[in-house]
Amino acid sequence: MFGPMRISFFVRHTLPAAALLLAGCYSRSDIDAGQSDKPSSPEAPATQSPAQPAPSKAAAKPATPSTGEARFPRVNVFLEVSGSMQGFMPASGADARTTQFQQQVSEWLSGLERDQRVAQRGYFRIADRPLTDSYKALSETVRRGISQPAKSTSIPAILDTVANRYLGEGTVSVIISDFIYSPERAGDVPYINTDIADALAHSRQDLAVSVYGFTSDFKGTYYPAMKGRVGKVPNCCAEPIPYYMWVLGPAELVGRFDATLMKGLQGEQAHFGLPALEVPNSVLSRFQRKGSWFVADAGKQAGAGGHAVAIEEASAQEPAEFVVGLDLAQLPELFQAPAYLQKNLALRGNTTEAKVVKVEAATEAAKRSGGPEAAYTHFVTVRVTGKPRSKQDLTLALPAARPTWVEKWTTTDDSRPGSQTFALSRQLDGLQKLLAGRQAGTNAADVLRVPLSVQPD
Repeated sequence: MFGPMRISFFVRHTLPAAALLLAGCYSRSDIDAGQSDKPSSPEAPATQSPAQPAPSKAAAKPATPSTGEARFPRVNVFLEVSGSMQGFMPASGADARTTQFQQQVSEWLSGLERDQRVAQRGYFRIADRPLTDSYKALSETVRRGISQPAKSTSIPAILDTVANRYLGEGTVSVIISDFIYSPERAGDVPYINTDIADALAHSRQDLAVSVYGFTSDFKGTYYPAMKGRVGKVPNCCAEPIPYYMWVLGPAELVGRFDATLMKGLQGEQAHFGLPALEVPNSVLSRFQRKGSWFVADAGKQAGAGGHAVAIEEASAQEPAEFVVGLDLAQLPELFQAPAYLQKNLALRGNTTEAKVVKVEAATEAAKRSGGPEAAYTHFVTVRVTGKPRSKQDLTLALPAARPTWVEKWTTTDDSRPGSQTFALSRQLDGLQKLLAGRQAGTNAADVLRVPLSVQPD
């Protein structure tokens, strides 16, 4: 995020609150002017900033998606082009070797440009302000390198501008950056979370943010966040360097974007502010069952499904086991990973005799079976080791806890560049704190909840 120069953190904190995070073309007055101009919208900034580009021919006449397929009215992409990003996008040499960043981002941009579920697209370079670009020009920057790198780029300024001017109804915006952010003085590091929260404080109330983390080889000059220790590191780097894609927008739309256009990316992810979803689910009366029980709210007929399980006999030696089918296709891939589900899926209730013992993805055989199980992507096995004396209400829940990778990717000293980002956890602390109180489904709640019950026959 930092080129050879940075915005003075002391000066920012001595200015009035309205100008705390933004300077120059990122000023709050620009945003207010754009918002108060009736003919304009968050998708059409006022004249002092570049206007949104017209839809490309490919986007002007999108094919009609099939029933149930996600559709996105507009997607904006912002690529940071400060000096610190040059190492990810070095100028092509005679050997034509490219970085993982160039390969990964180029492939993702191409997929977005061709995806018929997107009606309109906007492409921007982030220098001292967002600069309107085309898909071809932005793709060339990724492939060929940054021709005119910006001297400095403020992360809070970027977030404030994108969240307040480029998130109209039906719009998702994606920021691609190394997200290195630090104040000028080391004593101000504890306020990084506050800066991030302040940057998004005026954003839409249903804001959700998904953070995707990747690593790439880096060929250029690295600018550490704490420049007082090391000014810069030329001819860097021996280890892969992290970069990120932040997806911002209305919560429901971001959730669908995560499950479709961010699918299949090889990296880490964390999600903030997504709504808790009601996923298709049912107890499967015949699938991988053990012991003596039946689905009480559907009767004993073959293949019956429901949510109330009547236990006829169960003990520690001969437990009853039933399977809950879940369709998680509409969730981000993180929440579909069997290993993540096995670790985090919880069965809540006033009993110690029922617990989750196994979570697995549907096999091809299950998908082709033609039975009730064919409708589900995942199966959760619940074991009951005692016959309940009365009805016990249970909830199968997936807490939206912050993934452990965030702390592993965080460092307090990046003077020796590596696979960690300075103060990353503090940035996400600010994001998490802001969104936690806005709506259900944040990291203080759950990704999903499925009501169940066990009872005597």
